[in-house]
Amino acid sequence: MFKTRFIAAAGISLLAIWLVNAYAAAPPMTEKGTDARSSSKVQAAAPKTDESMQSFMRAKLGASTKILEGLALEDLDLVREGAIELNRMSSAEKWRRHDDMLYRQFSAEFRQTTSDLIDAAKGNLFDRAALKWMDATMNCIECHRYVRNKLVVEKK
Repeated sequence: MFKTRFIAAAGISLLAIWLVNAYAAAPPMTEKGTDARSSSKVQAAAPKTDESMQSFMRAKLGASTKILEGLALEDLDLVREGAIELNRMSSAEKWRRHDDMLYRQFSAEFRQTTSDLIDAAKGNLFDRAALKWMDATMNCIECHRYVRNKLVVEKK
C-alpha cells in the first residue's frame, strides 16, 4: 500500500516539477502570441522581472527536487532542507503574483503544508512526509492553474 502511494507521490511530484520547469523555461509571449525572443524589438523592451521570476521559479524547482530526492532516498534531512527553502520562498515578495483572496488562500495553504512537511521530516515520519509532499504538489498544480487562467482573463 505504501509503495503504491509513494509511486503516486513520485509521479505527481515529477509532473509538478515538469510544469514548473516548463513555466520557467517558456519564452515570454507577445500580445500577438509569438515568441518574444524571436523579435529583437520586443526583446529589448522585455522587462527584467521576467528574468527574475524565471530564476525564482528555478529556485522553487531546485527545492522541490531536493524533497523528491530525499523521499526517493529516504533522506529526511534532504526533505526538510527542501521544505524549509520552499516555506521561506513562499513568504517572499516575488512569490505574490496576485493579491486576491483566493491566491492568498493558496499561499497560506502551501505555507502550512510545507510547515507540516518540515515537522514530519524532523520527526522521522517518512509516510507522513510523503503524503504532505503530495499535498504540496497538488497545491502547486492548482495554484499554477489559477494563476495561468487569471493571467489569460486579465489580458483579454
